[in-house]
Amino acid sequence: MIFVKNLKSVSDQEWSTTDKYPGVRWKFLIDSDFTESSGLSLGFAEIAPGGNLILHYHSPAEIYVVTDGEGILNKSGKLEKIKKGDVVYISKNAKHALKNNGEETLKFYWIFPTDRFSEVEYLY
Repeated sequence: MIFVKNLKSVSDQEWSTTDKYPGVRWKFLIDSDFTESSGLSLGFAEIAPGGNLILHYHSPAEIYVVTDGEGILNKSGKLEKIKKGDVVYISKNAKHALKNNGEETLKFYWIFPTDRFSEVEYLY
């Protein structure tokens, strides 16, 4: 199966948020809960200045592709600055967090090797 998803159509989709991650919102692009797909889940997230994706881990590996802004990636206590153009690989069960310490919104795609994001259990 092959299909094309126009990113403009994603702008009509509702943003998801939770109080657990202040200043963070996300949308699903390729995910079998929303599209006819399997094997990969892709979404787009934004973290407002000062926003924080708190320290967590999960069993599947993950990739971030940063498209705008900058932030601090916490890799099990080791801090690293990330910015537009960076690609981040997070191995399975690696503790990580992401904080936007910049002045503009941090935007990035995430990719999981799962059929759907809902299969990913975030552990703290």
